[in-house]
Amino acid sequence: MSDIKLITLSSYVKPALKEDKTNGWVTNGKDNSFYDYILDRDNGSPTNSSINKSYTSLIYGKGLGFTNNVTDKAVNDWAMLQSILRPRELKKIVSDSQVFGEFSFQIIKNRDGSLNSIKHLPKEMVIPALSNDYGEIENYWYSRNWKERRKAKYTPEAYKAFDGEQNKTTEIYVAKEYRAGCEYFGTPDYMSGLQYAEMEEEISNMNISSIKNGLSAGYIINIPNGDDYSDEEKSEFEAQVRKKLTSSSNASNFIVSFNGREVEITITPFPVNTSVHKQWEFLTGEAKSQIMASHRVISPSIVGLSSATGFANEADMMDMAEKQLLKRVIAPKQEFVLEAIEDVLTAYDINLDLMFKPLTQEEEMIAEEAVADEDNINEDEINTKNI
Repeated sequence: MSDIKLITLSSYVKPALKEDKTNGWVTNGKDNSFYDYILDRDNGSPTNSSINKSYTSLIYGKGLGFTNNVTDKAVNDWAMLQSILRPRELKKIVSDSQVFGEFSFQIIKNRDGSLNSIKHLPKEMVIPALSNDYGEIENYWYSRNWKERRKAKYTPEAYKAFDGEQNKTTEIYVAKEYRAGCEYFGTPDYMSGLQYAEMEEEISNMNISSIKNGLSAGYIINIPNGDDYSDEEKSEFEAQVRKKLTSSSNASNFIVSFNGREVEITITPFPVNTSVHKQWEFLTGEAKSQIMASHRVISPSIVGLSSATGFANEADMMDMAEKQLLKRVIAPKQEFVLEAIEDVLTAYDINLDLMFKPLTQEEEMIAEEAVADEDNINEDEINTKNI
């Protein structure tokens, strides 16, 4: 009787947190691996990547503005903020917030303890220390590569967590939205769509591989004299086949059959299912639909995806979809970032009601533009008097 084994792809399970009580820190999976998984889904899934990029652009808009009344204090505070937080740093913070559902930045001080600058820190490089008896995180650890942290150039460094008290110590601020059961790390709000993002990229890999392999549906590998193989030899053989053949880049399933007959090794192709393309078409559509649902996409066209609508033209549909998206999805994401920045600025007596300038509403006047206009008016008055 033949000994037959079916080799299939394994499923993904979110890694458990790793508490290192010796070093006093917590990683998001082994060697902080969950961040790599999220980044892979951002790089590999066209739908997920398009949505993340579109949302990041909509959140950032045209950069920061403020809504305070125009006073000398507001003008001075705004001028200080321009040197403290550069646009390129803010863009990185916004990107991390969208992709990871959390972000981190470094608070750098002057020698007198005043605020010098806010610098983005990639969230995948920052992990928390174990919380104290009150559930508070007092420190954060930073390493450019947690997998290689034992190498001298990647040795983790500890920094004090921001606590709102003015001091001369460089601090790290980490912002994450509350999620039940998530004490140490935030999660992207499209968490439920990550596996569908992985499915989308795997389907793409399988389609490419199937084309390269002549559109084969898979094979049965018959091994002669399989009865003479020990269990260890069978396991080793299966491991080698699994390593070389069972991934999306090889597309198909392989059945290994250990036969008792004295025959040559044969490879028999599975019959090709003429309707298999319909299955992949359904799965591709399902993946895209579920990814959009997890991101709460109101209209596919607003994030660069095609859709059938009843609007007279695409522009009308996009305008309506953008208004709803900005109000229901983007505005809370903007508020999440602004609250963190204002939290730090307030500790240093920089009091600004910040906002992100809308990306498409060019006619809206905001406070700092009014300041510029007022300065121009005053200058014109001075020049008139001089004349």
